[in-house]
Amino acid sequence: MRCALSYAPLLLMTMLTGCGGRESGNGAATSQTTSSAVVPIRNVASLEGAASWVGDIPCADCDAIRTTVTLYPDGTFLSEGINLETKGAGDTIFTEIGRWTHAEAATRIQLRGASGVPGRLAVDPDGSLRMLDMDGEPINSKRSYQLSGTVAPVLITHPTRLVGAFTYMADAALLVECGSGLQFPVDMSADYPALEAAYLKTGKVGRPVVVRLKAHLADRPAIEGHGRTLSVVVDSMDRINPGDGCAALRTQDDIAAGPWRLVALQGDSAPINIPANAKATLAWSRSEGQLVGNGGCNRFSAPAVVRGTTLVGGATTRTEMFCTGAMSVEARFLSLVSTGGALRVQEDTLIWSQGPRDVARFVRE
Repeated sequence: MRCALSYAPLLLMTMLTGCGGRESGNGAATSQTTSSAVVPIRNVASLEGAASWVGDIPCADCDAIRTTVTLYPDGTFLSEGINLETKGAGDTIFTEIGRWTHAEAATRIQLRGASGVPGRLAVDPDGSLRMLDMDGEPINSKRSYQLSGTVAPVLITHPTRLVGAFTYMADAALLVECGSGLQFPVDMSADYPALEAAYLKTGKVGRPVVVRLKAHLADRPAIEGHGRTLSVVVDSMDRINPGDGCAALRTQDDIAAGPWRLVALQGDSAPINIPANAKATLAWSRSEGQLVGNGGCNRFSAPAVVRGTTLVGGATTRTEMFCTGAMSVEARFLSLVSTGGALRVQEDTLIWSQGPRDVARFVRE
């Protein structure tokens, strides 16, 4: 079947499940959607809360792919594609989680999920989103690839198939989704006991083990402190195998294999020039939970843990030298260290983002 292959970068779970996903009981599965009236969110860089876009995308082997994309200001996204009336087989549903970033004055969006192949969207002047091809170019078709903003965020609750690194220790259960590097607490309801029992049999308590699950995200009380957070609810466990690989764990290994040298730095509104005398570097010690390096003038250290592929930083300690021309670079760089951000490695480049914005690039020192 060809129904989803053209849209795999956007509906990334298609690459895991093919065109034979979950069917609804009555052949008319839908998300909990709201009115599809357009909301003119023209600047995705300034989202103050979750925002959703919905549209029916052309499909070769079904009536249409009802596509929903929900963006969050912290740089995460949820998406869903429902293949409507797939040749009498009922609706077929694909869901996805991952990270998004924007570029080109927030007129372009990239979605990165389980497959590692980025999906690309254009932000049109009317606030709608338009799907692009895998090269980021307009799709050459007379049919519509537009997604319109909704009045309120769409709640996506259909299960998806997740591949993640599961860890259990001291009554805390965590899952790092291997494609996006997002880390979630795991709710201990539904089929969780089967997952925990299989994990304990591996003899790797406190260490990550790759599992394959059918699961969904749900709003649950936060493990630490007050408030609520998205948690993984296990619908069923497919497989657990300590020998399976996980891209997010490899990213952690790459980060620890530094040191890394800063080559690009973004300020609040424009790039910051890095003068020749400002040699800013960092290295992460996984065992000590610490970042060390040079801010461009002064040596520094800071507490740091990597949760999935998100670095959680802390207050920096540094020497007190003054270097002409380097201090603005150092101030900005050390503010990133203390606040943290999402990290990804592309070949020999380490990219640091905060929310949906890439803020720094490093190369291996």
